[in-house]
Amino acid sequence: MTQSKKLVIFASSWNYLEKNKSNMSPTDAAHKAHSKISTSDTQPVSKPQPLPTIRPDPLSPRSIQQVPKQTKHLDFDRLQKCVSPSLHSDPEALSLWYILTTSLLLSFHKEKLVADLWRYIIRTVTNTNDQLAVARCIREACLKSSTLVGFPRAINALIALKTAIDTSTPQLSSILSSDQSLRSPISSAQKSSRGMQFFRQIYKQHTGRVLAAMDETSGGDLTYFAINCIYGELLADHSIVGARDTGLLEFVCCLADDCAPQAKGHFFGSINLGASNDILRSSILLTADMAFQLGLDSPWEANREEYRFLDRVLV
Repeated sequence: MTQSKKLVIFASSWNYLEKNKSNMSPTDAAHKAHSKISTSDTQPVSKPQPLPTIRPDPLSPRSIQQVPKQTKHLDFDRLQKCVSPSLHSDPEALSLWYILTTSLLLSFHKEKLVADLWRYIIRTVTNTNDQLAVARCIREACLKSSTLVGFPRAINALIALKTAIDTSTPQLSSILSSDQSLRSPISSAQKSSRGMQFFRQIYKQHTGRVLAAMDETSGGDLTYFAINCIYGELLADHSIVGARDTGLLEFVCCLADDCAPQAKGHFFGSINLGASNDILRSSILLTADMAFQLGLDSPWEANREEYRFLDRVLV
């Protein structure tokens, strides 16, 4: 890797991660999504690789050591440890790391690695109902991410997930394939109403300004599409991935894809939906660490000023 490709991230974020990693709970904790799993259901996992160390650089004090580009395998242990230890007692946050990891895989164009994520999770999640809950969360994360990173990537991710389930846990395949649509029974009027309601939850007092800007740039069609299709049809269904986690999903997709204005909107939108500083910090660290493992630049570092809002939770 050339010097120009050296990965740089915020030193404050890595300092936070380095300082807290010794206090983090076992890696199976975050797999207990939507149900209780006894300790007898879990198995020890391999020790994660050490986190990258900060290297002083006179031109960039936030630079870190270069690593070879790596795209075939990810250290999911390490990604999971990006979640703050303070969140491990929050039942609603237990599934957050793999929901956001799914979205980031699509954002970084590594959607086929969703299969590896599934195989990693079922090493410690052995109960059928728990596995079904995880599979539905990942599936829903793929679907919701399609509105931000592209429909073809969501299709590829869903195919990769189904193939992994068919080969590793075939007993789940028939159950999952018989699931009914969450959205088709709902009328268009209901979808439009819930879409606008969720949009207002995200943007609060800025809703009118955001809608007006979308109207002006598209003759009204962008507003109609966003409220009725993106939000009403997809994002406003919170039966599997809730409102807060959906907002965070939107945030990390925009952050990973280097869409600064939208990342800022969904950063503050996530706060409006109830995300704490710890949750937002963990989401940023997760994005940074996946970029690092993939040998990619942290998207926000090229234009630090546009991403100054991240300092709210990183310093």
